[in-house]
Amino acid sequence: MKKEPWRIAVGILAIAFIVYMWVEKDIITIYTTMPREQVAPLIVTTIAVSLIKVAAIAGGILLIKWIISKFKNK
Repeated sequence: MKKEPWRIAVGILAIAFIVYMWVEKDIITIYTTMPREQVAPLIVTTIAVSLIKVAAIAGGILLIKWIISKFKNK
């Protein structure tokens, strides 16, 4: 299945924005200055929150698409 060019562009922009935010907030310095026993829970929490955000956004988009498709079929 061939991906549409706009999806690739949006993916690249999203990754670039995430890297920019990490650099802007100096995440690497924060992780390197923390005690090791605090780093693992912080990383796990960060990943969990990010996954929940992605799921919520994807669910919202799918819900909107579903609602729009219901109105188009009428």
